[in-house]
Amino acid sequence: MAISSKLQKLLDSNKIKYQAIAHRKVFTAHDAAETQHIKLADVAKGVLLKGKKGLYFAVLPAGHNCDFKALSKLADDKVSMAKEKDINLKLKTKVGLIAPFGKLYGLPLFLDKKIIKNKKVNLPAGSYTESIILSVKDYIKLEEPVLGNFSVKK
Repeated sequence: MAISSKLQKLLDSNKIKYQAIAHRKVFTAHDAAETQHIKLADVAKGVLLKGKKGLYFAVLPAGHNCDFKALSKLADDKVSMAKEKDINLKLKTKVGLIAPFGKLYGLPLFLDKKIIKNKKVNLPAGSYTESIILSVKDYIKLEEPVLGNFSVKK
């Protein structure tokens, strides 16, 4: 399976330069870093959140966990990790196949400030076997995320 066609269309139509990276099948951001032989700090993971007001994306470094209290404050909504059924029903996809791009799903996106320290970011591409690398600057320009400090090292 290659980069999601919806993601490719989103990136191309917004003139975002990216590099698609094929790798062995992985299910976690940690495994993606390991299989690509890159630092955890260079890989971001997306977490789907659910609150009373709706769904949100949080994007944070692969080696970190969400601070749900900080995210709830950013969202002005009490948020927790979404369930698998939310992913299946609302996003029409499976766990592990979510490209962390709120624009694809019409969802607000929160980006942890630790990510913006890097020039480039490695993200899941809507596939178990591909990731994409793009500049953090372009990612922010495309997504217009809410920036915050909401991750804690595992």
